[in-house]
Amino acid sequence: MKIALIRQDYHKYGGAERYVYHLSRELARRGHRVHIFAHTGKDELHHVSKINSSTSSITFHRVPIFGGAAFLRTLSFALFSRRQLKKDRFDIIHSFDRTFYQDVYRAGDGCHREWLSRSLKISSNRLSRKMIRLNPLHLTLLFLEKRIFKKCKKIIAIAKIGKEEIIRHYGVSPENIAVVYNGVDSEEFSPNNRELLRSDIRGQFNLVEDDFVILFVGSGQRRKGLNYLIQAVSLLGRENVKLLIVGRDRKKPYSRLVRRLGLNGKVIFIGGTTETRKFYAAADIFVLPTLYEPFGNACLEALASGLPIIISKCAGAAEIIADGENGLLLNNPMDPEEIAQKIRMTFDDELRGKLGKNAWLLAEKFTLTKNAEKTLEVYNEIIKT
Repeated sequence: MKIALIRQDYHKYGGAERYVYHLSRELARRGHRVHIFAHTGKDELHHVSKINSSTSSITFHRVPIFGGAAFLRTLSFALFSRRQLKKDRFDIIHSFDRTFYQDVYRAGDGCHREWLSRSLKISSNRLSRKMIRLNPLHLTLLFLEKRIFKKCKKIIAIAKIGKEEIIRHYGVSPENIAVVYNGVDSEEFSPNNRELLRSDIRGQFNLVEDDFVILFVGSGQRRKGLNYLIQAVSLLGRENVKLLIVGRDRKKPYSRLVRRLGLNGKVIFIGGTTETRKFYAAADIFVLPTLYEPFGNACLEALASGLPIIISKCAGAAEIIADGENGLLLNNPMDPEEIAQKIRMTFDDELRGKLGKNAWLLAEKFTLTKNAEKTLEVYNEIIKT
């Protein structure tokens, strides 16, 4: 098949970007001709091509975008990608961004109308709610989203809850939505990394072996509940508890909170990195008290690394977790006391060991191979119609 994949950025930062990065290689390994339509990523693809012959059947097309405001970048990428795609013929056009021209749309960023609904509920005052409603980026995303769900041949939701949200908000027929869970690279993310990488990465950040290290991974940190996790750490009352924050976002609001709570030296901001596997190896548990998360690739990465995970029921990944067996679930991610209580449970070595072992066993069911196979089933269904 000749397949076009569309995502504004093509690299290994961020869950959706990493997903496209791995899927393109899985498809290429199966002999499909893959064309990437993105604004960034050509240099990275060229670098990987030198060490991986499977990328020889991947072609990069740079899509220009307007600079400036986020809504202009989003809208211009949708317009310019359509113009480029129409110059050629493809068996399947698969978009991972809200764009104008695709056969398949993977709702990896979730249902924006659902997130706005939740965001409005937690906003503190009328002015902030009004600003959310009038934000041009939100208006642009809602416009594109409505158009996609009305015209797209097939939608891929990455969890059952995402499928339910799309049906509820847009009345899409259930038959037009396939649920395809994410996969994880079990070679990159493995419990073996603990022995190989743990001491070195802890040493880099002045962490000793007795430190109990909590890991948070993700950008969009307001949505993912980082402020509530920082507050929870302040409630734990143990000097050896440290919080590592991996991901790109505005650091300033969280730095102020850390200072106000007297957590200087206990909260470490790492920033963005493609080497997240090192931080899973360095950590004792993974916590994601997200307010809205379509699935959460970081959850699978943590599971595959053999880390006990604590995630909110608002995450799509909660669908695969058996509470108390291979992870712990939060009922209210905005309650720092509940987060702290779940973290305290993992201070128990026996429970932490059980959760970590079962986490790894669970992750073994969610491979990149299975994900690619399920995605190809969606493609073949479209081609046959």
